Amino acid sequence: MAVSIYSRYHGLAQVTSGGRQSLAERPMPRVEDFPDSLVHVVTAGQTLEQLAFLYYGREDLWWQIADHNPGRDPLDVAPGDRLLIPPLRVATRTRAR
Repeated sequence: MAVSIYSRYHGLAQVTSGGRQSLAERPMPRVEDFPDSLVHVVTAGQTLEQLAFLYYGREDLWWQIADHNPGRDPLDVAPGDRLLIPPLRVATRTRAR
């Protein structure tokens, strides 16, 4: 299974589950690793895509916000929810080959 170096799955180990090839889970990020993260309080109608565009200028980085808020359903954010927004340098980093 070839994965582009620009993919969020780049660098993950391959595993076999139920006879099918898959990718291992990424470890969850630790909040302590990014003390310069922001906390955003969600307002009515906001989505992770909108927040990614607001903070990063790129809607496609919504999954970075989702990954840094483990245990939350990324499709179910509600007004008043507090979300951790990782810094741009973390959201756009790529792993070295």
